[in-house]
Formats: sequence, C-alpha cells, structure tokens
Amino acid sequence: MSIDKQHWMDVLPADPYTVTAAGYLHNFHRQVLTMLYQPIIGSQALSLYMTLWGECEQTDLHPNTLTHHSLMLGMKNNLKSIYEQRLILEGIGLLKVYEGFENSTKKLLYELQSPLDPHSFFEDPILNIFLFKTIGKTQYQRTKNFFSRQAFSKDGFCEISRSFDSVFQTITVEQLNEIQQSNDLSTSNDTKILQDSQSVKISVKMEEFDYDLFLDGLSDSFVPKRSFTSDVKETILKLAFLYGINPIQMKTIVMRSLNEENKINIETLRLEARDWYQFQHHEALPTIVEKVQPIQHRQMGNEQPTTQEEKLIHCFETISPRQYLKEISGGAEPSEADLKIIEEIMIEQKLLPGVANVLIDYVMIRLDKKLSRNYVIKIASHWARKGVTTVKQAMDLARKEFEETKQSATAAKTRTNNRRNKAIRTEIVPDWLQPNTTTEVPKDSVAMNSTNDSSIDEERKRLEKELEMFKNKKKR
Repeated sequence: MSIDKQHWMDVLPADPYTVTAAGYLHNFHRQVLTMLYQPIIGSQALSLYMTLWGECEQTDLHPNTLTHHSLMLGMKNNLKSIYEQRLILEGIGLLKVYEGFENSTKKLLYELQSPLDPHSFFEDPILNIFLFKTIGKTQYQRTKNFFSRQAFSKDGFCEISRSFDSVFQTITVEQLNEIQQSNDLSTSNDTKILQDSQSVKISVKMEEFDYDLFLDGLSDSFVPKRSFTSDVKETILKLAFLYGINPIQMKTIVMRSLNEENKINIETLRLEARDWYQFQHHEALPTIVEKVQPIQHRQMGNEQPTTQEEKLIHCFETISPRQYLKEISGGAEPSEADLKIIEEIMIEQKLLPGVANVLIDYVMIRLDKKLSRNYVIKIASHWARKGVTTVKQAMDLARKEFEETKQSATAAKTRTNNRRNKAIRTEIVPDWLQPNTTTEVPKDSVAMNSTNDSSIDEERKRLEKELEMFKNKKKR
C-alpha cells in the first residue's frame, strides 16, 4: 500500500494527539541527534522530532492534547510529509506511536525515545555503516573523534573510595517507623518521577530471512542453541538486512565468528559479515542501490504470481536495482556511472527500489541498453511529483506516458510521411508497456499474435529468462 493512501487511513488533520517523553531529554541529546542521526534521517525528520520535543518542554512534561492540523500549521508542512517523517522516526527508534479511542474518536500518543548514546550508536552495525556511507570517511572520523575521549589507564592505582556506611550514620528505629507510616514516600498512579530512559535500539524484523532454515543448517554440536541469545539474534537479523545475506551464507559467517568456547562473538560476527560483503562486492560498502522494495509498498506480498505481469511485478519488488542492472547485463557488474545515476534518483527524488527497477527497464530498452542521466532524472522527477511508490503505479504511468508519446509521434510521422513517402519505424519497447498485458495468455497464442519484429521477440525472451533465473535464485 502506498504512503499516499495509507496516511489518510492512519491519520487525519482533525485527529488529536498527545506528546510525551519516555525519559528525560537533555542538551547532549540535541548534539547526538544533529551530528549522528540527522545525516541518516534527514533534516525534515529531525525537525519533526525537535517540534514534538518542544511541545513536551512547553507543557513541562504534562501531556497536552493537540490536533494534527495545529502541527501542520506549526511546521508549515502538509500531513503526508509529516506522516512520512513520522515513519522514519519510528523506524530508527526515536518515536513510539500508540493508538486509542475515546467516545469513538481516535487519539494518538507520541512517545519520544532518547537517542542512543555515542558508544551504542557506533557499535550498532546498521547505524554505524549508514552514517559512514552518508558523510564519507573524513567526516565520519572527525565525528567519531568528537565523541571520543582520551582513555586513562588505571594501572598502578588501587581504589580507595569509601562506602556509604563508612561516611553516613544510620537512622534510629523511631525515625524509620515514622517514615514508613508517612505517605510522602509513595508516588501516585497518575504521575511519574523523571528518569533517564534506556535508549531504544532500532529493530529489524527481516521477514524475508528464514531464521528457522538458518538454525537447521547449524549442528548443535558445533554451535549450541543457547549461544543464540536475543542480542546475537538481533545482530544476525540486522546484518542480514544490511548486507543482503541469506540463511545459508549466514551459517558460514556465524561459524567463523565462534570463539574458543564455541560461543558467538558479536564483534567478530560483525567483522566477518563486513569482510564477506566487501569480498563479494569488491571492497564497496552497501549503498541504497542494494535495497529492495519495502514490504508495505509491495503489491504481491506473499501472493503467488500467476500472470506474466504479476511475475514481472514480483521480480521488480524482490530484487535490488544494483542486482537488476547486473541481471540485464548478463551477469556483468554495473559501472560506477550507472550506479551513481540510480543512487541519485533514489536519494534526491526518493524513488523506492522497485520503482527504480521499472525506470531502469523502461529506459534501457528505449535507449538501446544505455542509461542517459538527463533522461533518467527527467522521468524520475515526474514520477516523484506524481507520488509513485509502487511498482504497479510506475508501470501504469509509464504505459500511459508511452501511449501518449506514441500517438503524438505517430501523428507527426504520418504528416511527414505523407510528404516524403517514408515508412514508419516501429519503436522497441518492453512488453509490459503494451496495453492489455494483465492477463495470462498461452505462449502459442502470444507467438501467433505477436509482431514479427525480432527485437521485440528477443526482449520477451530476455524478460522470461530473467524471471526464471531470479526464481531459481530465490529457491536456492
């Protein structure tokens, strides 16, 4: 489901909301948010967090009910954009959202979470890599140094600190009885004492990673099941998401991360996963072009594709743009120039991976296997303005635009040909751009009714071969 539809289903301008904080937020958190989180989430998401934080401070941490319309006015932004930034804050662990109803009226509770402390941030395998990839090696090292302090060795020293009982005197029995009879020590149910909340780490469900298959591939004699603690499992899922590691590959990586006691060392596991990825991708760290279409923006989901178009949609939704470029190039690694073009439209125009795949296929066929930067950016900008977030939307829009362009071109060529008596050249396009391709057609019928243009036949064979190859890879 696209965000454009979903945000109207989840929230309306008139819906009330309340903001609270899970713990005490202080000035050091602002520094962490600005220097560590902002490069990843962007300035708009940070602005939403700071706005909600400001509302907490204005009400002195006593919740006050507002409407989303007032939030729109305060941020001078539309509800769709605010909703998108809210999802980013939720995904990175800075915001928890609760839904409730009062007199049939929906109410939302926004609970701000404290950001991770710098040590936990740089230890997190996903945030650490994403920050490095976003700001580059030089700025990354400068930022890390800013949050680092010179370690002081305690060698040659022994602790002489006094204990509490050696400094303070105990109270008398009469004083203790008096205090216990008083209600001043208790806290009412409708209030809470401020405290530093435990920072919430980002969570990765990684529904595509078959964790049971991964465990089945490991012998209990080599890796005891008790070694897979919650922290180890969380790290495995994060690494699988970050580096695109399947259960079979992860088994080998985990085996290499065992220590002398046959326990999994999380730090070694992270290094082994990174080394595996850099070996597979020629020392390059993961980028946005490695991502696949998010689950919430897929049409097929867990459905089994039946028609040819559904199979193609499933392919676009479950393969990364980098891998798709590699597949249509016969297994050759994409050039840096092509990857930079795709990365640019995914970052600047915020096209999702599946939509980028449709654009790649469309442009590569129309321009004879070439990616023209200006042409790609022109189409991407238009699709971004139209709010395209799903593969089906991208295919339908491309099909519509192609039909309009073809009609205009045909009319212009007809006028020219009437004067010059030249034949009209048939343009080569992907099969899915042809109208009425949503139903499954027998191959014999397709062959009888298809055009005699050999290039179009070759394109159809290419797509069918890619779909079969991708299907076999998913099975493995």
